Amino acid sequence: MFIQLILFLFPWKIRKFFLRILLNFDLDENVKIGYSIVLAKKVILKKNAKIGHFNLVKSIDILYLDENSKIGSRNWITGFSVTHVKVRKYSHFSHIDNRQCILSIGKNTSITNYFDCNGGIYIGDYCTIAGFETAFMTHSIDLKNNRQDTSPIRIGNYAFVGARCTILKGAILPDYSVLGACSLLNKQYNTPGLYAGNPAKYIKSLENYKYFEREYGFVK
Repeated sequence: MFIQLILFLFPWKIRKFFLRILLNFDLDENVKIGYSIVLAKKVILKKNAKIGHFNLVKSIDILYLDENSKIGSRNWITGFSVTHVKVRKYSHFSHIDNRQCILSIGKNTSITNYFDCNGGIYIGDYCTIAGFETAFMTHSIDLKNNRQDTSPIRIGNYAFVGARCTILKGAILPDYSVLGACSLLNKQYNTPGLYAGNPAKYIKSLENYKYFEREYGFVK
């Protein structure tokens, strides 16, 4: 963290050079990271990917942004890396094989809000995680077995998630789908359409929506 704070004093081109050299960030052409702290074991930003200001990314294994994707401003992205000292000390998630603490963002996708990456969050291409106060929660306490448990969350291509939603571990929102504002998604669905409610349920199909036909990333 100290290195990144010091680098805030310099223009982006100089910061980018030292992030590559000192922290092994994998940064393609025309990428940019604002005044944000990124504490991930591996950071990969593809062409034109951007991270806004005042974000905190900590204790995750991989942060991956594909081409033309964007993390907005004032977001909290966190987890327990598989090598984190507390994971080893307290045996968090030790019953889960091949766990990945990762945030993976597809091409032309824009996200904001809170992301608990312990079980892995995989967001597809051309998606929008919109508004404020949406939380992605990949872990919780397994009350029956008295242990920490986690499962990945998957958001399909061309999906839209409204404001103030909660997405729980193991949930899947299909391709070409919308999760309405203030909804709780706690199940795996595979039929494209509108989902809403607490818990979220399939409401209707969404046909002939231009959002699902975009060839560019961000809605103007």
